[in-house]
Amino acid sequence: MDSDKIVESVKFLLKSVRQLSDRFVEANEGISTTFDNVMSDVKELKTRLQSLDEGFAEIRDQQLISGEGSRSAPELPTSAEQRDKVFPVLNLPNEAVLDVYRNTPALLEPFARPCSVSGKTLSGELNEVELETFAQGTTWAIELQNGDWVLVPRPGMLQRQTQLDGLSRIFNVVDEAVLPAEVDLLSFSTATVVEHGRRWYLKEKGDIGVLSNPLEQSLETRLRRIEDQLGLRQNSSGNS
Repeated sequence: MDSDKIVESVKFLLKSVRQLSDRFVEANEGISTTFDNVMSDVKELKTRLQSLDEGFAEIRDQQLISGEGSRSAPELPTSAEQRDKVFPVLNLPNEAVLDVYRNTPALLEPFARPCSVSGKTLSGELNEVELETFAQGTTWAIELQNGDWVLVPRPGMLQRQTQLDGLSRIFNVVDEAVLPAEVDLLSFSTATVVEHGRRWYLKEKGDIGVLSNPLEQSLETRLRRIEDQLGLRQNSSGNS
């Protein structure tokens, strides 16, 4: 009799455990489905937020150039998805960008955000050299296809010492002439993004010269560069 009761008790316990197991499986499946739905909603929201951020960035970029009138279409290479952006990403290697700037800097304008050293840096609030977009900025920030941001002086004559002082925070001035003068870019500076398309920290300083007679001196400088490059190539060929 006692053994029958024990068997019945065991059967009852096994049935209860089976029911609990089935309920656990059902609950687990429900939780998994709910989690998958939540993750799907999160991904959709992230996509929407990214789209909104890109839209706001385009609006800010439009405001940045609103006083410039019509802008020329990019003549330098860019990817297809970037072609309609206010400031598309430039698809050129670093050295090619430098050559374009030295010869026809206006071609870089459709890719360049004007910027200057921020008030936080000028006031000493920041130790970093921070740059922020500014319509009348003396520097251009250009995003390259490889993810780099390069900084170049805005083309044109330097009329005031304050302009040169601003550039000297971003570039090493290796040859300085009496103002008014023109900037000769020897190597560009690089920057890291703080807020995409809006703010950057200076990463590495490039070099500039300041030329009082830009037509004559820039030609001499370019000829020297060509001679140096030819000399390096001849030396490398002779060593190989």
